[in-house]
Amino acid sequence: MIRHMLSLTARRFRPLTVFTVLAMLPAGLDAQVNIERLRIDDPPLGVSGSLSSNLTVQTGNTDFVQVALSGRIYNVTEAVTTLMVGNGGIGFVGRNRFASSGLFHYRRTFAVSAWLSPEWYGQANYDRSQNLTFRLVGGGGVRAPVAEGSWGQLAAGTALMLEHERLALPDTAVHARRTTTVRSSTSLSFRVVPSDQLVVTSTTYLQPQVGDPGDLRMLENFALAAPVSDRLSLTVSFNLRYDSRPPDGLATLDTRLMTGVTLIY
Repeated sequence: MIRHMLSLTARRFRPLTVFTVLAMLPAGLDAQVNIERLRIDDPPLGVSGSLSSNLTVQTGNTDFVQVALSGRIYNVTEAVTTLMVGNGGIGFVGRNRFASSGLFHYRRTFAVSAWLSPEWYGQANYDRSQNLTFRLVGGGGVRAPVAEGSWGQLAAGTALMLEHERLALPDTAVHARRTTTVRSSTSLSFRVVPSDQLVVTSTTYLQPQVGDPGDLRMLENFALAAPVSDRLSLTVSFNLRYDSRPPDGLATLDTRLMTGVTLIY
C-alpha cells in the first residue's frame, strides 16, 4: 500500500474558487465531524486557508484506489472568526465505486472575551459507507480555554444541535430511515508540545441524544506530528467513531490509522 498526504496553501487561490470546488466534491469524513482538530492556533487577521489531498493505492490480491480532497478557509476579524470546511472523497475496488462521501461545514465564533467564545454552526453531508443519503445539522454553544502555558493548551466546549438524517435502508430494517433528534455535544481537546521535535494533539466528542442518553455517539482523534522543518511535518493520526445505535448491518465502532506529510503555510 502506498499512502501519500500533501497539504497545500490556499493563499495562492481565490478563496471563493477553492470553496466552490470543495463543495462540489464528495467527501472523506464520517457523518460526525471532529471540528476541533480542524482549528488552527490564532489564525491571522484576514482570509487564509489550506488545501489537502490524500491518495491510497493497493495492488495484488485486491486492486484498491482511494482519493480524497479537503480544505478549509478562515475569515478572521477582531470580533468574529468564520470557518468554512469542505471535504470530498471517492474509492474504487477494481472498476466499481464502493464508497463516497461529501461534506460542507460553516461556523462562526465570536470573541466575547479571552475565556468565552460563543459560536453557531451548520453542516450538510452524506456518506455512502454509512448508508447516509443526507444529514443536516445546526446548533450553537460556547468554547472556552481550560488551561494554557508553554507546554500547550487544554480547551472544552459544549453545544446543542438539531440533527436530521435520511438513510438508505431496506423496508425490513429495524432502524428508522428518517430521524430528527436533538443532541448535546461536549468536547475536550488538548495540544501538548513536549519538545521541538514533537506535537501531540487529541480531541474527544460525546454526543448523546437529549432525553435518551443510551443513544450515544463519540469521536476521538489522536495525532502525532514530528516537524522536519518550519513548514514540513511527518504525521500519524488515529480516528475512532462510535455509534451505540448504528443502522442495520453497520458496526458500532469504526477506527482508522493514517500516516502522511503536511506542508504548513
